[in-house]
Amino acid sequence: MRRFLIISIVCFFAVKISAQISPPGLGHAKTASWFAAGIKQKLAENWESMSYFGMGRTGETSLNPIEKPSILVLNQEFYKQLKNNWKYSFAVSFRNQKEKNSADNNIVDQQEIRLYGRLSHVFKSSKLKITPTFRQEFRKFFAPKSLEDAESFALRSRLRLQFSIDLNEDSSKKIILSSEQLFSTEKNALSKEWSDLKYHESRFLAYYSVTPKHSAVTFDIGYMNNLVGGNHPYDVSYLAFDVVFNGKRKN
Repeated sequence: MRRFLIISIVCFFAVKISAQISPPGLGHAKTASWFAAGIKQKLAENWESMSYFGMGRTGETSLNPIEKPSILVLNQEFYKQLKNNWKYSFAVSFRNQKEKNSADNNIVDQQEIRLYGRLSHVFKSSKLKITPTFRQEFRKFFAPKSLEDAESFALRSRLRLQFSIDLNEDSSKKIILSSEQLFSTEKNALSKEWSDLKYHESRFLAYYSVTPKHSAVTFDIGYMNNLVGGNHPYDVSYLAFDVVFNGKRKN
């Protein structure tokens, strides 16, 4: 398994006006940044849609915030609120990430199509929501032939625990904290063999979320620490910002 390929997208949509788009993992780096813009739309009773575009960069790239991003992500998710505070969702995601070929150190683009489903349950009080979530992913990679040790398919399971704390009466300001552990198995493109399912990484996030009064726009700014590996782990620090436009259902 290639150590530089650690891609993921963690998206969790809190009930009502809150919407947080967490950064993807960007592999072996010291620092990284993430920006995303999305539209959240109510489609029908208990059904909602979330569409977003995101761009991530590592600290080793240019200071120009839009030049040569490390990853580009286009994501579409549909989710439904069930009875007794249960929620499930399904999504499709396309992403393009720059990868370093271990053979010659050249940088090449690798594409990925991802399908995933998620099931979560909300435990809530007047100011606090605790949300455990299980997410299962199927990933198909389209790697250039120069990436000799790339995976062709991957399955990944994610367990997440999130705390959302309201800071005011109308819940327009929140602190969001979460911890997520990822387990994966990959099929090597050359050997055609699957690796064992094993722990891969952990992600710890802290976000401040605000929706200005009389506004349909939510702003989120946060920090993520990505702890990768088990025996000899390394960590990457992320600064993240996203903006989500909260649409209303069309009659």
